[in-house]
Amino acid sequence: MKLKIGITGGIGSGKSLAASFFESKGYPVIYADKVAKELYNSDRTLLKLLVKEFGKGILDNKGKFNSINARKIIFLNRKNIKRVNSIVHPFVLKQIDEISAKINSNIVFIEAAIMFESGSYKKMDYVLLIFANKKTRIKRIMKRDKIKQSEVLKLMNLQMNEQEKLKRADFIIKNNGSSNELFAKLNSFCKKLNQL
Repeated sequence: MKLKIGITGGIGSGKSLAASFFESKGYPVIYADKVAKELYNSDRTLLKLLVKEFGKGILDNKGKFNSINARKIIFLNRKNIKRVNSIVHPFVLKQIDEISAKINSNIVFIEAAIMFESGSYKKMDYVLLIFANKKTRIKRIMKRDKIKQSEVLKLMNLQMNEQEKLKRADFIIKNNGSSNELFAKLNSFCKKLNQL
C-alpha cells in the first residue's frame, strides 16, 4: 500500500523547505501548486471554467492564463479565493492521483499550502504540519519577499487560522529556529515513517 503524506503550513512556516528535505532523502514529492500552474495552461476545460467565472481579464493577449492578471482579479479577497479553489481543486486532486499512481514508491509526499482549506487532507493517510509562530513567519516573509509587514499580514489573513490547522494535523513539527534544527526534526520524522 502506498502512503500519501500531506505537507502543509502557513506562509513562511518552512513547508517548502521541509518538502525539499524529503526530496533530498529520496522521497518523491508532488507540489500541488506546481500541478495547478501546469493545469491552468494544459487543461482547456479548466481554463474555460475560470474564464466563465472571472472573465477574460485573467488571460494574456495569446489567450493563455496570466498569473499576474489573475492575482489582481482573483487572489485578493477570500470570497474569490474560495470560488477559484472550488473550481481548480477537483482538477488538481485528479492529477495528483494520476501522478502518484505512476510513482514507484511506498511513500509519496504531497506539498500544499491550503490542504485543509481545499479538503484535500481527506485524501491523505497522514498530514504533517510545519508550524512556526506568527512573529517568526512575518520576519521570514518580509526578508524573503522584500515586502512590508502590512502586506505580510494581508497574505496571512487570507489563510486558515493556524490554531485550526494544529487541531487537524496528524504530526506537527515546530520550526521557529534555524534550518538545521528543522532538518534534525525532519530526520527523526523519517525514522518514524518506517514504523507507520
